Amino acid sequence: MAYVGSPFLHDVFVSYSHGDDGSGQSYLQPWSLAFARELERELRSDRRFRQDLRVFLDDDHRPGQGIDPMAPLTDQLRDDIGASAILLVLMSPDYLASKWCADERDWWFGSQAAHGLPADERVAVVRIWPTGTEPWPAALTDARGHQLVGFPFSEPVEGSDSHRPLGWFELPGPFSMAFRKALIAIVGRLYPRLDALKATLESRVRADAEIARLGGDGGQTIYLHGRADHAKAWEAAGMALIESGYAIVPGEPDAVEHDPKKLQDVRERRVEALCGCDALLLLGTDDGRALDADLVVVGKHDRQSARARSNRLLPCGLLDTAGAAVATPVRRATARIMQTDWLDGTRNPWTTEVQRWLNEKAQRAGAAP
Repeated sequence: MAYVGSPFLHDVFVSYSHGDDGSGQSYLQPWSLAFARELERELRSDRRFRQDLRVFLDDDHRPGQGIDPMAPLTDQLRDDIGASAILLVLMSPDYLASKWCADERDWWFGSQAAHGLPADERVAVVRIWPTGTEPWPAALTDARGHQLVGFPFSEPVEGSDSHRPLGWFELPGPFSMAFRKALIAIVGRLYPRLDALKATLESRVRADAEIARLGGDGGQTIYLHGRADHAKAWEAAGMALIESGYAIVPGEPDAVEHDPKKLQDVRERRVEALCGCDALLLLGTDDGRALDADLVVVGKHDRQSARARSNRLLPCGLLDTAGAAVATPVRRATARIMQTDWLDGTRNPWTTEVQRWLNEKAQRAGAAP
């Protein structure tokens, strides 16, 4: 598995033209292989990447890293390209003329769409040979058709109008300081891209697990918010949820505090507890003013604080146990604006409504792009 994690097997795919003249002589291949080797070595200089980093190119025959000589080349290469997190192009006139390189590029971009991930900022173009006025493929240009800036990696040949890749005359190495500095500039940009993608993928895994848990047949942890002066109604609702297979926190309704310092302590404990919950239910009694305050303070502000800390979905519902006494059009509209769903708790068994609500929230979250 790559450093960035599933669904990728490779962190960087190096796409290049061999520069074949038709006779089997590959002019660019030796330098390109040396570049890829030095790139991987430099990337691994950071201990975080040393064990798991995987750089793929089709001439690398290490087990799991390159092409299996016993497998169909095109099929396997297609799979490996699609399973690469970053596309690194060694740009040259030969690259632009290569149908094979075009196929590699198309396969990579198509696979990123299939993974549901944008390709933005995951393509690195290393300019190893000037391409003159030759047009670049649209995938390697910006919205206005301008070439991606990329990384300069060539130098003029003294006494000539031509250019060669850095390190061209130093093969097989060691390479000059100019080569090293240019390589480190590339590596310095790849590190944050790999870290950002790793964080995105880990977040997606957590979200998928949370969605699966949210839509499960019971077992979810629900923060049931109620006030101490409605303790009887809170306890009845809590026991009904527990009997239906839900875990309930906190173990008692929230104390009603008027001292600002104590009130802040109550809210801090609430936010901390919310961070470990799957959903939030506000107990709606016939005390409309208390319900209005809870919608704003708990359902909006405290919930937002908990979501920011835990990166959880934390859907919020209002369990209406009073019916028409509090279910005014204005209050219901306010709840919608605050992204709080209105649940009918006046009909038994109302816990089935909670299950339906959790399933619906899970389905919506799973369908979101």
